[in-house]
Amino acid sequence: MLVHEILEASAVRLPDKIALIENENELTFAQALSRVEAFSTRLAERGVTKGDRVALLFPNCIEFCIAYFAVVRLGAIAVPLNNRLATKEFTYIINDAGPSTLVVGYQFWETYLSFREHLTHPSQVIYAGDAPLEGIDFLKDLISPVANTLPAPQILPDDPACIMYTSGTTGLPKGAVMSHRNVFTNARNCGAHLNYREDDKTLIVVPLFHVTGLNSQLVAFIYVGGTSVIMRDYNTARMIDLLAKHKVTVTFKVPTMYTLMLANPSLENSDLSALRLAAYGGAPMAPEIIKTLQQQLDVNFYNAYGLTETSSLTTVLPCCDALRKAGAVGLPVSGIRLRVMTDDGREVTPDEIGELWIKGPNVVGAYWNKPQATAEGLGDGWLKTGDFARIDDEGFVFIADRKKDMINRGGENVYSIEVEAALLTNSMVLEAAVVPRPHTIFGETVHAFVVPAQHVQPTEEEIITHCEKLIADYKVPSSVTLVTELPRNPGGKVLKNKLRGTVPPGNALRRE
Repeated sequence: MLVHEILEASAVRLPDKIALIENENELTFAQALSRVEAFSTRLAERGVTKGDRVALLFPNCIEFCIAYFAVVRLGAIAVPLNNRLATKEFTYIINDAGPSTLVVGYQFWETYLSFREHLTHPSQVIYAGDAPLEGIDFLKDLISPVANTLPAPQILPDDPACIMYTSGTTGLPKGAVMSHRNVFTNARNCGAHLNYREDDKTLIVVPLFHVTGLNSQLVAFIYVGGTSVIMRDYNTARMIDLLAKHKVTVTFKVPTMYTLMLANPSLENSDLSALRLAAYGGAPMAPEIIKTLQQQLDVNFYNAYGLTETSSLTTVLPCCDALRKAGAVGLPVSGIRLRVMTDDGREVTPDEIGELWIKGPNVVGAYWNKPQATAEGLGDGWLKTGDFARIDDEGFVFIADRKKDMINRGGENVYSIEVEAALLTNSMVLEAAVVPRPHTIFGETVHAFVVPAQHVQPTEEEIITHCEKLIADYKVPSSVTLVTELPRNPGGKVLKNKLRGTVPPGNALRRE
C-alpha cells in the first residue's frame, strides 16, 4: 500500500470518524482526505511533479499532516525539517535536498528569512499562517476543497516518499530516503506489535519531523483508523491535561517525558484512566520508573528501538517482559532479520557483543546524494547501525552502546549503557549519561553526568559508592558532574558530543 492510500482507505472505511485534533480544530478522515487532494492538485498546478522534493518547516500541527500526505500523493518526496536547527544546518540540508517547494509555518517565517539568501536552489514558497503575506502563496487557500482533483500519478511501492535527515551527531546529517514500502511496513508493524486499535486515541508530543511522531504515530494511527491528538509545543502539565481531556488511550514518548510526568503535581488530580498503553524509545528507562508508572497509571508498557534508517520500529519489548527483560529493547518486528557482527565480519554467538546489522522491508535503500555512505552503511541491504548490541538465547536484543560512545579504559571496553543503568538504580538519580574522560595512564576513564531527583543533592562520593556495589571496578565512574538537564536531540537521544566538550580537564582525582 502506498502512503497516501493509507489515508484514502481509512477515509472510505471511516469517513465521519475524527482523524486529527489540534486544540479546537478537528478533521474527520473524509475532511482530511479532501484537503490533501486539494493541496496535491494545487501543488501539481504549480509545477510539482513526481520525484520533486517539497520541504516542510512546521511545528506539530494539522497543516503539517495535510501537506505531508499531499506531497506523497503526487509522487513527490516530502522533506520534513527539524525546526530546531541553526541557520547553517538549515542551509546545508535544504541545499542538499534541493526542494522545488518550501512550505513554511508562520512560526518559522523569520527562521526562513535567516537562511533564504544562503540557498543555492531557489524554491517556490508557500506560507502557512492565519493571514496571507503579499506575493506569497497562502496555504489556507490551497487546501480549501476543490470540485475537480487531479488523480495521483503512477507510483511504485519502492518509489521514495520521504527524505528524513539523521541527527548528524557524528558529522553532517545524511538524508535517509524512505520508500512508500518502508513507511507502510512500519505502520503495519505498529498495529501488530504495539497493539494499536481502531478505537484508540494517541497524543503526539514528539516532533512530527522525527520517525517516531510521523511514522509510528501519525501514519500508523491513520492506518488503523485511530485518532491523533496533536500537541504543538511540549509542556508537561499541558500534556497531562490533554491526556485527560481527550481520554487518550495510547502514548509514545521518550523516557524523560515520563519522568517529568511523574514529578508534575498535576498528575495526582488528573483522570488518566483511559490510558491503556505507553510506549517509549530513544533511551533506556530505569526499572523503578517503569514500576512506578505501571502502578500509578495501570498501563501496558512497551519499549521500542529503531532508527531513522529503519523508518522507526526495529524491535519491540512486549509489555509482559517489561521488567523480566529490563534493559532489553525487545524482539525483532515482522520481516526483520538481525545480525550481530564483529569488525572482521564474523557473526557472534548469543550474548556476545558486536555491531547490530538490520535487514528488512522497513530499511531505507539509500542516503540522498551520498553513494559512498550508502555503500558503506547499507551495502547488500544490510544497515550497519553503529550500535553495539547483544542478542540473548531467547532472541531479545540488548543495546550496549553506540560504537563511538564506547569507553576504553586501559584496554578494557566499558559500554556506557551498562554504567548508566547502574546509575539509574540510585533513587537520588533522575537521569544519567556517561562519556570518556581523558587520562594520562589509562587513556580514558568513565565520567558521569547526573541529573539529581527532585529535592535531593547527592554527592559524587555517594554516586560512585552506589555503582561500586553493582558493576566491575573498571566500569565505575571516576568522576561525576551534577547537571540540571542533559542535552538531547528531538528524538530524545542524549547529545554526548556536547557532554564530551564539558568534561573536566585533567585526570580524575579518584580511582587512579
